[in-house]
Amino acid sequence: MDRLSEEMWKFIVPDEVFKSINQEFWVENLSIERGSPIFYVKAPTDITHSIASLRFKLKDLGYLPCLSKRGDRLAITLAHKPKHKPERRIWNLLLFLTTVCTTLWVGYQMSLDLVRMDLMASPLQGAIPFSVGITAILGFHELGHKLMADRRGVEATLPYFIPEPGLFIGTFGAVIKMKSPSLDRNSLFDVASMGPVAGFLVLVPATILGLLWSYTVPIEAIPEGTFVLPAPILFELLQRFIVSVPEGYSLLTHPLAFAGWVGMLVTMLNLMPVGMLDGGHISRALLGGDLHRVVSFIGVIATFMIGFWMMAVFMLFFAMSPHSGPLDDVSPLTPKRKLISLFLGSMLILCLTPLWGAHML
Repeated sequence: MDRLSEEMWKFIVPDEVFKSINQEFWVENLSIERGSPIFYVKAPTDITHSIASLRFKLKDLGYLPCLSKRGDRLAITLAHKPKHKPERRIWNLLLFLTTVCTTLWVGYQMSLDLVRMDLMASPLQGAIPFSVGITAILGFHELGHKLMADRRGVEATLPYFIPEPGLFIGTFGAVIKMKSPSLDRNSLFDVASMGPVAGFLVLVPATILGLLWSYTVPIEAIPEGTFVLPAPILFELLQRFIVSVPEGYSLLTHPLAFAGWVGMLVTMLNLMPVGMLDGGHISRALLGGDLHRVVSFIGVIATFMIGFWMMAVFMLFFAMSPHSGPLDDVSPLTPKRKLISLFLGSMLILCLTPLWGAHML
């Protein structure tokens, strides 16, 4: 690059920023796109180390370097480091306590028929395990994201539970807010995958315990209008190994087993490789930007075909928006993580819940 070009760029970016980029990556060309500077650079010997070093140098200057490929060239764009207000953790606590109350209420209502059938002494025997189970499954899912985000240098909030006024399961789930982008494909993969894995590790023992507490009753004793939910593959397998149902009998599941069913449903939907869902982040880390958009639309179609039409419409909005990707979108995903993706795909299949299996007795 000639000296005149370098002097001109000092008016666009601070001199210290330009020097930092040029120390880690030899700047070959400069341009402006939509008012933002783009540095076309020569690939160093160790791209991962160089971008990490540059990120550290620009941190105190308030910039985040974003590395990507444009054709056959490496390009660095600069983003301003976002500023966030301090968290008010009282809201996390209040929303959690409200969700405990709404899930207790749902578990209580769910247990009344079991009390009337003399299968339970008190509705609290179903209400408390259901509330603990559902909040633990959803909470550990989000805590998995949070703990891995902290480990990978990604800023994230504590989980926010979303209470629901006791119509179905007492909660719309829980979320955390990512306050900074993932550093590279590996950290994007790790943060996205740890949520479903952590939730899965809780929902399996919760489902097993719930099935052990469930009741085998004569088919004619089941109240008319009882809603039969479709069983995910994993739920069906656990039920066959744990519970023996004689001919002429049926299984009335304990509310804790229902919490496990909900956890499987949430895991399935989250692992759909669509947009900004967990599965979408995972497929973005695996496949890159262009293929990720194609796979997102396939995920929307699959969700629609198994009966979750409203969710498919919601996912379509995610699929239509391009994924921003990690700061370093060049360094490849490690082979170990590619193997882990096979396990995540198996989790998706095991938790698959086609809605057309639902019916009333």
